[in-house]
Amino acid sequence: MRFVVVREPTDTWAVFDTIVNEPAGFASQCLIGLTREQAEWFASRCNQQMSRSARRVQEMPRSVVPLMPRDVIETIRRQAT
Repeated sequence: MRFVVVREPTDTWAVFDTIVNEPAGFASQCLIGLTREQAEWFASRCNQQMSRSARRVQEMPRSVVPLMPRDVIETIRRQAT
């Protein structure tokens, strides 16, 4: 798991990003000073998001990397036909 729950010296909880070795962020907020339940929820949510992103990357053809979101590409294709 990339995001783990850690107990802080102040007896609060944080979500730690093990890839960058610092507290994780969520919606522009640093995930520190949380209750244990909050930290577990955020860690789970962040790990789920990373898992979904990794699956999308794995499902993409290796020779094509879109530079635009799929919905924009589909709109352009529809307008071109």
